[in-house]
Amino acid sequence: MFILTLTLNSSQAMSFSNKHVHSVFRVQQLLFGFGIFRLILASGLCVLAFLPETAKDLLPSLNSESLQLATLVYLILTILGMLLTVNEQLSKNPVTVLLITDILLLMLIMRYSGGVDSGFGSLMLISVGIGGLLLPLQQSLLVAAIATSSVVYTEMLPLDTGSKDLLQAALLGLGYFAETLFLQYVGQRVTTTEQLARVQADTILDLRHLNELIVQRMRTGIIVTTSEGAIRLMNDAARDQMNVAETRPFWLSQPIQDRLDSWKLSPNSQIEAFQADADHPKVSVNFARLQPTKLSDLIIFLEDTGRMQQQAQQLKLASLGRLTASIAHEIRNPLGAISHAAQLLDESPSLDQADKRLLAMIHTHSLRVNTIIETILELSRRRPNRITTIGLVALLNQCLAERELEGQRQQEAIEIHAELDFRIDIDIDQIKQVLHNLVDNGLRYSSLNVGQRRLRLITGKLADTEQYYLDIEDEGPGVQSEQIKNLFEPFYTTEHSGTGLGLYIAKELCEANRLQLSYVPDRSGGCFRIVFSHALSQATNIHHP
Repeated sequence: MFILTLTLNSSQAMSFSNKHVHSVFRVQQLLFGFGIFRLILASGLCVLAFLPETAKDLLPSLNSESLQLATLVYLILTILGMLLTVNEQLSKNPVTVLLITDILLLMLIMRYSGGVDSGFGSLMLISVGIGGLLLPLQQSLLVAAIATSSVVYTEMLPLDTGSKDLLQAALLGLGYFAETLFLQYVGQRVTTTEQLARVQADTILDLRHLNELIVQRMRTGIIVTTSEGAIRLMNDAARDQMNVAETRPFWLSQPIQDRLDSWKLSPNSQIEAFQADADHPKVSVNFARLQPTKLSDLIIFLEDTGRMQQQAQQLKLASLGRLTASIAHEIRNPLGAISHAAQLLDESPSLDQADKRLLAMIHTHSLRVNTIIETILELSRRRPNRITTIGLVALLNQCLAERELEGQRQQEAIEIHAELDFRIDIDIDQIKQVLHNLVDNGLRYSSLNVGQRRLRLITGKLADTEQYYLDIEDEGPGVQSEQIKNLFEPFYTTEHSGTGLGLYIAKELCEANRLQLSYVPDRSGGCFRIVFSHALSQATNIHHP
């Protein structure tokens, strides 16, 4: 949650920064364009002012010296404003000063050119409009008010022509205010629209990143291609399943392309599974179009057939477990009646040896069936784990002490080779059950092979993953290579008297405690290994000889 929040906050900060940079860049562009306009206007006015004969024909009244001085000052201030704009040193307050200065200079030029009749009052519309676009409402109205006051004040002063057009000046002032209010309204609408567009663009971008993240995290291989086979998107699962080493592959591999061509010719035909090499799993290949057109992009699904079979096997085992638990519960009552009847019959004094032998067979097999039923019921109603922290050597000593109390260690030789000790977080009772099961198996097979019940318990650390492990190593004949793959399957046994549930239950209990139980081949005898995950184990730096 913290990482997600941090990511969202960073995204929002970047979005805010991008919006700010975009806004400043747009203002600078507008000011630069306005500066170019002012520079051209100031240059033209200077040329006109220094051509008095031409100016007299165009303007109703002319004060040549004053007009020349005003236009030169206007040109100089325009150049300074351009330099400030290029250096990005203008903020809202200097923009206001710039516009007011521009309006006052235009007022002087208009004054020395014959007043409102000269037409220069219309030039102030540009400055007022820039204020309406760039400044807040109060400052833009201030610019419009100064422009209006300048025009009216110019007409109120005595002119060389003696004519005053206050009505035209007042109408021009109303135009300034109307322009300001209109541009403020348009600017707010544009700003709102831009903000909405940015929010929608950010949302689309976030959804795109989310989709890419989901696709990359999927276990199913996903490839999106054009209709010709050019790759647009490939997730990590597909890259691994196809054994692709390129960072950004452009075309599909030839085996997938052949299957794609075959699917285009016959979409309903069965597609052959694909396997990159012997070290990679076999995958099923399925194609689908993103749009119902022939030129639409395609999406390719790569499913690990081994994982699919494993999921099917897990569903089958879950159904089988519920079924067998129900059957075991139903068998328990009649089995108890059979066992009780056999005990009563055993008390009869008139039984001969043949009948007693048959009764012994009934007792033995009733006990065996009852053991199977108890195991199945215990497995079906497994209780929640009770996690406790304990040292591995201490756990092994507790198991050996329990066997000694039961009188089982008199004929047993169990050695503990603990070169290192470590603490583990497990359900002690469940792991004790696993250890007793594995120890009993090892001692029994050692006795059958060498005539003595000998066993070694060895701790260590894996070199590649640095995970701690415990080996239960016996002196039995070991397990044949063709039997290893079925070793942990339920009801699989190589003995006529076994139930086939001991190793299956041991593996289930280990997985419930996030441990890995496996058989280690290539040993002189049998060897089972329990591997502890990093999250459950911690070294205690206690070394044992």
